[in-house]
Amino acid sequence: MLMAYDCRTPSRPPPRPAWLGAPGGRQGRWLEPFLLLLVAEGDAHGYALIGRLNGSGVAPEGVDVGMAYRTLRELETEGLVLSDWVAEGGAPRREYRLTPEGRAALSEWASLMCERGRLIDDFLAREARLDRGEGG
Repeated sequence: MLMAYDCRTPSRPPPRPAWLGAPGGRQGRWLEPFLLLLVAEGDAHGYALIGRLNGSGVAPEGVDVGMAYRTLRELETEGLVLSDWVAEGGAPRREYRLTPEGRAALSEWASLMCERGRLIDDFLAREARLDRGEGG
């Protein structure tokens, strides 16, 4: 079950999760949180996950398939997802599922995105005031 977030309440920025690495590193890789979210919503194989990513509009030109599979392998190496080979109903494929550590990482991403959303909302409100001639 996914936790609901109330991003309307301004707060201090959340602490930087250790698994994000150095600033400017993995933080910019938005594919990770979206893959974690999709895996959390239900076990799935890589091709289905990529289709769901493309359907969500995460990458306007479509998700780079190689990057998506590399990201899934990295998430598995880090213990955030697990995979098993499944051969039911056709060719064998890897089915992914979230680990407890992956669920914690997803919660940290949600907190980070709430803060980013707050910053974007503030930016847009301030820019709208300029358009109305109320500032600057």
